[in-house]
Amino acid sequence: MDITANFYLILILVALISPFGIPVGATFFIISAGSLSGTVTDYVFVIILIFLIFLAGDIAAYKTASYFESTFTEKLCKYNSYNKKCEASKVFLNKYGALGVFLSRFLLLGLGAPVNYVSGFSKYPLKKFIIWTASGEFLYAAIYAYIGFVFKDSWIFLYDVIVEFSIIGILLLAALFALFYLKKYLL
Repeated sequence: MDITANFYLILILVALISPFGIPVGATFFIISAGSLSGTVTDYVFVIILIFLIFLAGDIAAYKTASYFESTFTEKLCKYNSYNKKCEASKVFLNKYGALGVFLSRFLLLGLGAPVNYVSGFSKYPLKKFIIWTASGEFLYAAIYAYIGFVFKDSWIFLYDVIVEFSIIGILLLAALFALFYLKKYLL
């Protein structure tokens, strides 16, 4: 069976389930979609398709988390520490949420699904969520499909570099976050 015959169907399925945190290699599929684009018109079609489907998946994950928020809260409200952390995370998300939502779409790969869930749980405004998600998802689709389009013959090597960069970026952010909180206790 030739995978390119059903590639767009597979791409749509990947784009719909990836925002829920299911590790299906969405970036790999986006780069490969770009590499399969023969013309600029095909490339633009791929960007629009990826953008719209990922946006729909992100909104579905947000709405799912928002819908089940009361169930989770009801079970976790027994714990006093949960209530304090929940309120603190809501304040943090309302203060820095736009940047987090935006960057988790294309730069900090792997954090998109948790941000979708936290945004839904904390009742982050849907309009702001959609605006920042759409901005980030457009860049995500355009950048990674462009990498595949330009580097048709060697895009697998570039995929490895991108994945390693994302992991290093997440580790650096975790280190900065830990340093920030440790500084309060050390000083």
